[in-house]
Amino acid sequence: MTEEKVAEAELNDSTMSEVADAIAVVVDETVKLIDSLGKALVTTLQDVSSLMIIKVDVDTREHLDLLVDAGVAKSRGKAASQLIAEGINVTEVTFDRIRRTRAQISELRQQMRSLVTTQA
Repeated sequence: MTEEKVAEAELNDSTMSEVADAIAVVVDETVKLIDSLGKALVTTLQDVSSLMIIKVDVDTREHLDLLVDAGVAKSRGKAASQLIAEGINVTEVTFDRIRRTRAQISELRQQMRSLVTTQA
């Protein structure tokens, strides 16, 4: 083999090695990007799963706007969420009674199912 062909072969090997390295970097970065997109998608879906759309009257909307304008909340949605949370905290005693009543109803339903299955 002539020196010229040896040099050309070495250049081709070097070029191929650089191309292979570049492809490996592209593949690695693509995998990282897909992983990041997957994580972002999961986070977005979790956020969407707690999303609720409600209709409010003009007066309620004005109150929400007041909270936003005052800087108490960043958005109407955040203001509504804060007000709902405060309302739940204020009426926690009522919610405790509702939970106990729901548990009693569940127990009574179970008793009714037991009665039906034992008599069948």
